Amino acid sequence: MRIINKVKKIFKNEVETIGTNPTLEELREFFNSNIEEIANSKLTSTSYYSCMQIRCNAIAKLPLKLMRETEKGSIKAKEHNLYKLLKKRPNPFTNSHDFIWATEFNRLEYGNAFWVMDANIRGQIQALYLLDSRKVTIIVDNTGILNNKNAVYYIYEDEKQGQIIYTSDEIVHFKNFSMNGLKGTSIKKYIADTVENEQYSAKLLKDKYKNGLQDPIIVQYIGDLNDAKQQKIKKKFADMGGAKNAGKVVPIPTEFKVEQLETKLVNSQFFQLQGLTTRHIANAFGVKGFQLNDMEKSTYNNIEQQNKAFYSDTLQNSLTTYEQEMNYKLLTTDEQEKKGYYWQFNVDSILRSDLTSRTTSYQAGINTGYMSIAEVRAKENLPYIEGTDQLIIGNGASIPLKDLGKQYMKGGGENE
Repeated sequence: MRIINKVKKIFKNEVETIGTNPTLEELREFFNSNIEEIANSKLTSTSYYSCMQIRCNAIAKLPLKLMRETEKGSIKAKEHNLYKLLKKRPNPFTNSHDFIWATEFNRLEYGNAFWVMDANIRGQIQALYLLDSRKVTIIVDNTGILNNKNAVYYIYEDEKQGQIIYTSDEIVHFKNFSMNGLKGTSIKKYIADTVENEQYSAKLLKDKYKNGLQDPIIVQYIGDLNDAKQQKIKKKFADMGGAKNAGKVVPIPTEFKVEQLETKLVNSQFFQLQGLTTRHIANAFGVKGFQLNDMEKSTYNNIEQQNKAFYSDTLQNSLTTYEQEMNYKLLTTDEQEKKGYYWQFNVDSILRSDLTSRTTSYQAGINTGYMSIAEVRAKENLPYIEGTDQLIIGNGASIPLKDLGKQYMKGGGENE
């Protein structure tokens, strides 16, 4: 729960706001009080945590089901105790959504996420708990010190109990960017330079606001100036600038000629820099531009395709990682090979098209006999209707698949 509360605190909206019609004084106070907070830490990057939230939400909202293969196809394994455990509450302290959300956050933020299994004396898993990834050390016993050569152990630093050693059979380990198969790497490692650039762009904007968004000026004076007079003139023009004098008329003596050097934000490529770093962070997360409200290259027609691309290019690999690790660690060999149990995320909500496209697809499926009306209704979360579970063939009129050809028989019935 400590991890979840910390994550929620990050996203909690506790920022100061300013009215829609502020005065110059209100603007000055707002920027002076807030601009110093910009870029004080890499963790304040809105682009980074926007992408993080998108990825965690995308995984956590998908239904996770324990399935079983049978001769008549795959069915939900509702009889298994793990089905309810991960469908509702993995442990007494958190629900399934928050549990998966925090797991994905740890996997992306720290490179690794760890579940520890709480089993009874019969070996039946009663609960699953998420460990703080920052307190876990992975050890490979390549010399057999702990009586098992090349075994993998997980050492957890508990605040009350000290070091707790878990074997690999007690831990479900999800990795991100794993280059050796044993330990993952956080996304931050790969985008550290990009985040630095984003913070630099924020600092550039801060400096602009401090100067009242005013460019440097060159002052030309006809006559001789000693050092004292030079310093006095520099101070005078400096006092005229800044945010406090925004919008004021500045009198220029006749003996002075003032020229302004143009260093606009556009010229210093601020917007290009800001956009570039956002795209780099999004690419590292596999997040599409439209998900960050960047509609520059998006249209209404291709957003659906981009959403499907987000699944195939980004989520599918992560889901496969989860499913394979859960199959190996949470299910016995007998349950997998003989009984046909396996874990599966339901991705229908991601691949779901608009109603017109779905209707066309359903009609084709029903008319060609590979889907029943009952299956279509189930996909649309509609109640079952008696008699709709038969496959039919449609050619002008629809008939049950089992009755196909009877219309050509003598008397329209069975051949005698």
